[in-house]
Amino acid sequence: MKKLFGTLFLSSALVLTACGNETEEAHDEHSDHEHDEVAGLDVELTTPETTEAGEEVEFVAHVTSNDEDVNDADKVVFEVLKDDESLDHIDGEFDENGKYKIKYTFEESGTYEVISHVDANGLHTMPKNEVVVE
Repeated sequence: MKKLFGTLFLSSALVLTACGNETEEAHDEHSDHEHDEVAGLDVELTTPETTEAGEEVEFVAHVTSNDEDVNDADKVVFEVLKDDESLDHIDGEFDENGKYKIKYTFEESGTYEVISHVDANGLHTMPKNEVVVE
């Protein structure tokens, strides 16, 4: 009977040791992935601070990920709002070096918000600027 318990005890110890090694190996594999760089998404939105009604201006969204230009964004849309009312949604056109642009003319004076909606690398960001039209 003692031999049976001894054998069971020894077998259990071996199984637990093997499980412990698998856990360490899985942890080591996971640790290797912790050093992989996570893709970020940054957008620098450039608009004029002020302009005149009827004057054409340019909006530019410079899209980068980990300080590198993103030339294949899934979506870049410029939204123009006045008094929280959405007036326009215009697709940005890729220019070069991560820059997406449009030309726009404000018809009336007032204070507007311009938001660039950008989807790239599975992420979404929407920086906004204020434009005063005189």
